[in-house]
Amino acid sequence: MNNVALNKNDLATEYDVIIIGAGPAGLAAALGARDSGAESILIIDREEHPGGILQQCIHPGFGLKRFRKELTGPEYAHAYIEMIRKVKIQYLMDTFVYEMWDDRSLLVSNSQIGLVRLKARAIVLAMGCREGTRGSISIPGYRPAGIFTAGTAQRFINIDGLMVGKDIVILGSGDIGLIMARRCTIEGARVKAMVELLPYPGGLNKNVVQCVDDFNIPLL
Repeated sequence: MNNVALNKNDLATEYDVIIIGAGPAGLAAALGARDSGAESILIIDREEHPGGILQQCIHPGFGLKRFRKELTGPEYAHAYIEMIRKVKIQYLMDTFVYEMWDDRSLLVSNSQIGLVRLKARAIVLAMGCREGTRGSISIPGYRPAGIFTAGTAQRFINIDGLMVGKDIVILGSGDIGLIMARRCTIEGARVKAMVELLPYPGGLNKNVVQCVDDFNIPLL
């Protein structure tokens, strides 16, 4: 059985566990299911490569507890993917789940397998989350150009190689905002300010020091 299911012949019709999402939670869930005795496991994800958000987190700081060494996000993902391969857990990438029924069957599709109905004894949803939009925090206006969530900006810069601007203001001081302030500065942008509603930063102290203080970025 191939780890990467490329056609219908690579797939079973029924699995002990099907996991939707190949990010850090999905990969960890698959290994946990294997450790608990599940024999047939399939991970499904809409992206081309497993790893989820980790692939765009190119900064270090991952893996200290799990692997006892500091890794970047892609390195951390690679370590998990290697463990997945060693225990022969299948994953199906570039794939959408269109429907799910009460009998724990799924309708999935990609360009290689077409439409396929699969069944599982258990289904794990590990599909991550979505960032809050401008509207969700009551910032008025309808202009879409030049306004990005931190995660979208991170993907554009780190995955697609596209810079999001030259003069940047970051709203909020959570960890991803702090990390992106540093990243944008390294890539040549001028971060004019980070603006925080609370009287203290929202991220870890080490990120405040390494990402803002060390780069002389104003935190208001």
